[in-house]
Amino acid sequence: MSTGYYAFHQHFGHDTGEDHPEHASRILALEQILHKTGLWDQLTIHEGRSAHLPDILRAHNKAYVNELHLIQPEQGHIMIDEDTLMSSGSLEAALYSVGTTTQALDDVIKNVHRNAFAAIRPPGHHAERGKSMGFCFFNNTAIAALRAADVHHLQRIAILDFDAHQGNGTIDILQNDQRFLLLSSFQHPFYPYTHYEQNKYTNLINVHLAQGATGTDFRQGVEEHWAPALKRFAPELILVSAGFDAHKDDPMAELNFEEQDYAWISQWICNQCQSRNIPWLAILEGGYDLNALARSATLFIAAMLQTQGKDSVVGLAKE
Repeated sequence: MSTGYYAFHQHFGHDTGEDHPEHASRILALEQILHKTGLWDQLTIHEGRSAHLPDILRAHNKAYVNELHLIQPEQGHIMIDEDTLMSSGSLEAALYSVGTTTQALDDVIKNVHRNAFAAIRPPGHHAERGKSMGFCFFNNTAIAALRAADVHHLQRIAILDFDAHQGNGTIDILQNDQRFLLLSSFQHPFYPYTHYEQNKYTNLINVHLAQGATGTDFRQGVEEHWAPALKRFAPELILVSAGFDAHKDDPMAELNFEEQDYAWISQWICNQCQSRNIPWLAILEGGYDLNALARSATLFIAAMLQTQGKDSVVGLAKE
């Protein structure tokens, strides 16, 4: 059974300008290395689709969704917050991010693929129920989780988030809902400085990483904190907010992961899913140094492919 790769060209309409860290070259850099290493030909490629409004409204307030439609500029840019920029094509791109994520979700649940990677932008895990922030408009991961529960009737869905910045929006939307287990690893203290206090939530397990923490620290936290919680929860599906900005070369955080740490976490997730015979979906979040993002995500995807019985080991030299 193949690994699915889901993307869409409409993300080019989300024009953030040359100086903004979240720009279209992120996807281009990843796909360039996937082609260069031959992994592209091993993936099953899907062109994404736009969102269905009911999926969005499970996670976000209707007034908030209406507001985004009203404020979208016809030309130029506006700032939604100090980090989140909106151009004339941003809303369409955000809708495609949601729709492409739910398309991939439906396919892994229906066993079209055993696992899948959604290469989407804008990202989503900072978007709260009624608030854009941190480059995010709609919370793709939370929307997928709620669709899995309400449409596909899954009762136990685990969400793993290893972005350097904690997924406050996912917690805001899914907090204390026992259908969802939220496993979060992030630099602390660090942006966004909210929703990180584990004792406030009954379904959240944190791995706090101090400034300068390495992949060894991350791996230890996963084994000590995530693994026991995941075993107790016995999920039917795993969703991954896959942020690659904990890499040592990334300008947006202060952690020291290496590319091989992302290969390791992908293999760890694969092992968890194989032991339970369940599918999983990874959804792109952060990662802002183009070379580090591309190398890390490629090794992450290579590990996904290895579980399909393919020889997907790649060697990536520094660009």
